[in-house]
Amino acid sequence: MLTVVGGAEGTELIVIQIDVAYGAVIKVRNLSANWFSQKRCILSNALLQCFDNKGFYVVDLSLDPFTVHYTSLQSITEIPNLNAGEVIVVHTVANTYVYRVSLSEPPALLLKLEKVEAVSSHLTTNGQNLLAVATSANNIFVYDAVSGEQLFIGIIPEKDPALVKLISFIETSKEFEFAVVLEDCRFVYLVGSSNKLAKEWIRHEALSTITSVEMVDLPLSEAQADIESEFASNDGTIIESLIRRLRSQIEQFRRGCISAINLISSSSNFLPFHSKSFAGWMASLRFSSKSTRKKDMPYERDYFNLRKIIVASTLKSIVYGIDSSDGAILWYIYLGKNIKPLFGSLGNEKIPLFIQRTTAHYHFSPQAVVVANDKRSRHVVLISFNPITGSLIERKSFPTFIKRVEILPYANAQTHIYNLIMLDENNKVTLYPENLSALEQHIPLHFFTFNTSGNLEGFVVDASRKQLLSTWKVKLSLRNEQKIVAVVPKPSYQKVHSAGRVLGNRSVLYKYVNPNLVAIAVLDSIHSVLQIYLVDAVSGYIVYSGKQDKITGPVHLVHCENWLAYSYWNEKGRRVEIAVVELYEGLEQTDALHYNSLVHTVAARVIALSQAYIFPQGVAALGVTETELGLSTRSLLVAMPFGSIYVISKRLLDARRPLEMTQELAEEMLLPYRPELPIASEDFINYNQSIHGIRGFKTSPSGLESTSLMLAYGTDLFFTQLTPSGTFDVLKDDFDHLLISIVLISLVIGSLICKKLGKNNNLKQAWQ
Repeated sequence: MLTVVGGAEGTELIVIQIDVAYGAVIKVRNLSANWFSQKRCILSNALLQCFDNKGFYVVDLSLDPFTVHYTSLQSITEIPNLNAGEVIVVHTVANTYVYRVSLSEPPALLLKLEKVEAVSSHLTTNGQNLLAVATSANNIFVYDAVSGEQLFIGIIPEKDPALVKLISFIETSKEFEFAVVLEDCRFVYLVGSSNKLAKEWIRHEALSTITSVEMVDLPLSEAQADIESEFASNDGTIIESLIRRLRSQIEQFRRGCISAINLISSSSNFLPFHSKSFAGWMASLRFSSKSTRKKDMPYERDYFNLRKIIVASTLKSIVYGIDSSDGAILWYIYLGKNIKPLFGSLGNEKIPLFIQRTTAHYHFSPQAVVVANDKRSRHVVLISFNPITGSLIERKSFPTFIKRVEILPYANAQTHIYNLIMLDENNKVTLYPENLSALEQHIPLHFFTFNTSGNLEGFVVDASRKQLLSTWKVKLSLRNEQKIVAVVPKPSYQKVHSAGRVLGNRSVLYKYVNPNLVAIAVLDSIHSVLQIYLVDAVSGYIVYSGKQDKITGPVHLVHCENWLAYSYWNEKGRRVEIAVVELYEGLEQTDALHYNSLVHTVAARVIALSQAYIFPQGVAALGVTETELGLSTRSLLVAMPFGSIYVISKRLLDARRPLEMTQELAEEMLLPYRPELPIASEDFINYNQSIHGIRGFKTSPSGLESTSLMLAYGTDLFFTQLTPSGTFDVLKDDFDHLLISIVLISLVIGSLICKKLGKNNNLKQAWQ
């Protein structure tokens, strides 16, 4: 039988009983109830529980006629649904009350507790009804729901615990088992006995809400730091330099010996002395050393800088440090329950993350900072920490509303700290750390702001008054149905290796590599029109504008070097397309060393080439590979809705691919234009692993120019190493070391034999 409860707000309660087998209505009963409200009522088993500002009502729907029990209680905020027929839990502003319920009598008060965060009930196999509550101090209590006796108390053994949001538990023969969900989306499984809680496992579901990601290099080892100090020292004579070098070599030899001894001693406990084969000994040594060294391995940079610390901020007020080598969570920082994200100009929520000092300056500890809002005070909170260890450095509040926060492009000469610059509603400038000399640089600081209506404005920082001064304004004259859907600047860390492209006639077509260029996408969802603007953020000059009809979203953009790639849905062709726009200056370069936005490159000299390609799958996000010097061919990263990540070489997304191939174009190694981008199975970098809900990519260079590190984040996380141009700077796995060794040894032996034969021949000639 199914019971349906409804009625009119503040007037009448209607209870309908339905036969589930036949769908027939068995009985309809009405009750005059001026206290009834669907928002303030819950149905637990056969008990209807409602509350108002002065008390709560309990109705047993299994009785006929209904009996309404009213209990007076002030300031009720919630009655949780426990699905337990014997107890009712009522939350007020300051306390939590537990009542025992019987059929014929009104609820009787069983427990009065301080305000609890979560509550759960459990019926044991022997019929005992238990109640578990979690307090704001992260204590868990278990009570007998009949007698009110306390059976268990324990503290959640978790670093920086957030408030408990949900709790569920069971009782076994010797212990209690709890599943706890914290407000920051940590899912913890606990086992309690003898008033102690032990953590069995934990899941960090907040990783599905990542908003900002940075990859931080690991610190130098002591030996590497000594070498850096040796070469950084310019004082002293040749003898002193020789002594420093000898000391450094002796110290490296000593550390190597200690490391080898520790490795052998730690692995000896795992060696299979019963094994008689040498291969078994070597395999055991290899695998045991990996497992033992992993726990005590120091955070030191590897030879090719392939291992990084992934620092990620989330919408759930928690920051993570993740080891890129195995995905292990090294540390996490809970920012606090009153923290909320900042809002961007496009309405997106974000907790910005900035790296203020890297590990390159080995004399100083690295420093990162996150920026958020405080719900209570509405102040801006800056929390700085060490991105390698996760240790908190400082928590500072600014009593103002911040509409923009950025990091300065230059560091302090003494502390090597990159200051944050924050702008309030009145365009006043605030620095963190406070350092007035940071603004007194010869390099002017320019800012670019926009709103969804198409109003663009540029500013320059007035260091003397610590305020922004408007330098230009541009109105895109957008209609009501037109909105800015994406604004993508060029990343400041990108390197451009080649300033131009060599043509078939041996001339050079120079790239338009304006670092201040910002890409803006404007979408008219009603008339299906997409407009692309490339605007110089310093001068306000519109370098390029393009318009496409019959286009709808979603629109994803990637802005890199002198080109822009974006994806969209073509309504006319009913397909996904990826377009690319490339900008060139022509056969003469404006400035070979430094680009200056204040010296205009006239529109007639900026050559814009565009091309569109058909992509046979959907697009969820776009990214681009990044290497240390920008020498490797870049590749476009495409996240698909069904969980795959595809890599497209920039050679395929070339705006200069010709329809008709000529001899000069063939010498440039250009591919003929084909509208379809082919899908090759070997270009799926996640193979058979589905990565769901990808929202973005984070790429970072490694110590190898051929290798780019990539993190895809969303509902799932995926990290890998990409080689867009192949591993040209690393020997391949099938390299024949034995053959080259034999050849070298043979050459050495042959040279010695030839030397001996030559001496004998000279001796014979001398005696003749």
